[in-house]
Amino acid sequence: MIQTPTRTVQSQPVDVISKREDLRTSLEATRSVFNDLLGSISDDQWRTKSPASAWTLAEVFVHLTWAVEYLPKEVASARRGKGMFNFPKWLADPGSYWYVRLIARNSTREAIQRRYNDAMDDVIKALEIVPDSDWKLGANFYGEGFHSVADLFRTPAKHLAEHTIGL
Repeated sequence: MIQTPTRTVQSQPVDVISKREDLRTSLEATRSVFNDLLGSISDDQWRTKSPASAWTLAEVFVHLTWAVEYLPKEVASARRGKGMFNFPKWLADPGSYWYVRLIARNSTREAIQRRYNDAMDDVIKALEIVPDSDWKLGANFYGEGFHSVADLFRTPAKHLAEHTIGL
């Protein structure tokens, strides 16, 4: 506690402050890499197969965008101890594959970039409102087991790296 003449102020532990700053820095770096990669793809390449998966490049970028769009909902759910997307992998993976293919059909690079950046703005807003006491709260996600609130904020960077190998 820091005493001031008019009030008592609770100081935040350095690790809490640095965790939020580190996560914000990681999210902004992920946004930058996403935009750089998206900008490096020509219109002719947009519908070609990705070197990292069975999807086209358009489908990969739609998938990554969709995941970032859901992240604030996942964080809110984790803070309540409720997970999301806990379907068996044998069902979830093909379901995701076909859902993304359908959405990507009419997508453009410009629309995906706008959606991704809007979604990342929402993720950073969600980061700012997480109470310091909630970083370790969490639940099971993606059929992969427990993810804390902090873990969820780390997923965009990992997810981007996973799906853009070779780009």
